[in-house]
Amino acid sequence: MNVLETEGGPTLFSIGIVDDHPVFRLGLSRLLETDPDLHVAWELTDATSVLPTLAVNPVDVVLIDLVLAVGQDSLAAIRGMRRTHPEVRVIMISASLDPEVAEAAQICGADAYLPKDLPAAETLAAVRSIARVSSRERFRNFLTEGMVKRPNGVLEYGLTKREAQVLAELRRGWSNREIASHLGVSTSTVNKHVQKVLKKLRVRTRAQAIASFASGTSRPQSEVC
Repeated sequence: MNVLETEGGPTLFSIGIVDDHPVFRLGLSRLLETDPDLHVAWELTDATSVLPTLAVNPVDVVLIDLVLAVGQDSLAAIRGMRRTHPEVRVIMISASLDPEVAEAAQICGADAYLPKDLPAAETLAAVRSIARVSSRERFRNFLTEGMVKRPNGVLEYGLTKREAQVLAELRRGWSNREIASHLGVSTSTVNKHVQKVLKKLRVRTRAQAIASFASGTSRPQSEVC
């Protein structure tokens, strides 16, 4: 077991982090500790230690990375937490922008899916929103939620769910043909979605769409899905 405990006074919500990348884990821990309502109680590098750690040091929320070391099954850990600690809120974190990854997390019992590339403020808002629910609610996919509407409600792009998926694939650098193959649609259909994304973000190129979305500089259309 590789547990890194932190010291701190009484806090509203306690957090456990499971991630084998030391730099990301440290950054996430420090980010969460900037919120007075959140306290990182422990950090783990492997999935097999999650249940034993929860048994002796329960927390309100566990953030667990999808991809851990060889032999470590994060999805199995999520199923185990749901079975033995149903009161714990579980957030799957991942660098993947694949909607199917979020779906797998939901099927295994996670409460939310949180992309690693979200801005710091959005990450904090997402963790707080999950921690505050008193009982299990609908699954929150912050990959698509972040694309359709920023958490502060100021910037709405009016993208449909499919357009948000296409934008996610554009951010991965995929071609229209690759996106079509992944989503199971024709290339011409993807072409139409891309054009709608560009129009709604009020940009001319794919690169501008990715850049403007990331920086929040595009102006939204009136349509909201």
